[in-house]
Amino acid sequence: MSGSGLSRLSAHRRPLVTAAVAGGLLAALWFVPSANATQDAPKEHHPVSDQQPAHGR
Repeated sequence: MSGSGLSRLSAHRRPLVTAAVAGGLLAALWFVPSANATQDAPKEHHPVSDQQPAHGR
């Protein structure tokens, strides 16, 4: 095979490689947690007011 045939073959496969790399990157980013992630069960919040004594006193 001559040098020009090899470059034509690699240029032919370039879109396939690009698509495979892009698909792999998207698949990897799918598992990155988002900044808006929520908890499974929200924690109960008990605000301390002036009428309630602090715990342990």
